Amino acid sequence: MDFSFTQEQDDLRDAVRSFLRKRAGEDARRALLTDGYSFDRELWRCMAQELGLPTLAITEERGGSGAGFLETAILFEELGRDLYAGPFFSTVVATWVVETATGATADALLAEVADGAVVLTAAITDDAGTWSQPGTATRAVETPDGHRLSGTKTRVTDAAIADALVVWAQLPDGPGWFLVRADARGVSITAEESLDLTRPVGTVHLADVPATLLVAPDRAAAVLATVGTRAGAALAAEMVGGAQAALEQSVAWSKSRQQFGRPIGSFQALKHLCADALVEIEAARVLTHYAAWAVGADRPDAPLLASMAKQAASDAYAQAAGNNIQIHGGIGFTWEHEAHLWFRKAKASGALFGTAREHRSRIADLLAI
Repeated sequence: MDFSFTQEQDDLRDAVRSFLRKRAGEDARRALLTDGYSFDRELWRCMAQELGLPTLAITEERGGSGAGFLETAILFEELGRDLYAGPFFSTVVATWVVETATGATADALLAEVADGAVVLTAAITDDAGTWSQPGTATRAVETPDGHRLSGTKTRVTDAAIADALVVWAQLPDGPGWFLVRADARGVSITAEESLDLTRPVGTVHLADVPATLLVAPDRAAAVLATVGTRAGAALAAEMVGGAQAALEQSVAWSKSRQQFGRPIGSFQALKHLCADALVEIEAARVLTHYAAWAVGADRPDAPLLASMAKQAASDAYAQAAGNNIQIHGGIGFTWEHEAHLWFRKAKASGALFGTAREHRSRIADLLAI
């Protein structure tokens, strides 16, 4: 492995950072605090049409850019750094399922994503399910006209704004992945309160809904495992970016805020907070980059490394975001301050696709400890 990024990868990072700074950035974060979440569909189209971001790692033959997973991780790191509020994670997770399917339906859907015309999300877990064991309560039956789905999916990210859903459901001979249009008859979506203001969640109710089979039972479980590994690594990258931004905000405030005639950053206690966060972030960053490389190289230890990265990034982000509030003092504790956006996202992302504790347990299982 080459432990440095290529010029093309550095250029990708610079391009995404510049784009987000101009089109999202601080103004978008302030709007989140004052007005709540609002999906900017025009920005989404620009991300797709001008930069090709939602299909960055999809092959060129299917309308993507043909980049690797390491480039995807770089992209997620920058999105996390900017605290981007949009359905990027949801759409990319769904495309990981769609790209394993063949046929006109999958090709047409990927083309719509590449054009920015469609927002996707993955509806995986049943009410009592987990990300790795979604449950069997959502049922699929085959009819002369295709398949019909019935059941309830919970913790579905960006459910209320998605145009289509990729759904895990149980057939008589095993689970499968299905495509459901959000406006199909029988689909009902309830928006739920989300801790993370940048990533809303919802509950999806399916009542005899028409669906198209994407991945049959013979491959569905393998696809779920791949999606879980990729999602863990991608979220780790997003959290590393967010943790770095929270630390930078802490340092900037420490330099400008004066107490007792000098910057508060000169006080030893605050130096320790920033130094401790930096150590955790750098450890998580190295693990995350290595995990992203392993996922892209399809190494057998990629699931282990993705779990190691996810738990390290979860802890680092929570520490950096929590310290950021502490360092800002009284103003940091007010809901109007954007420090809370980082903290809320750290906690919510830390639980998505497995908490740090769950990933540590998984690491122990994979290492047979």
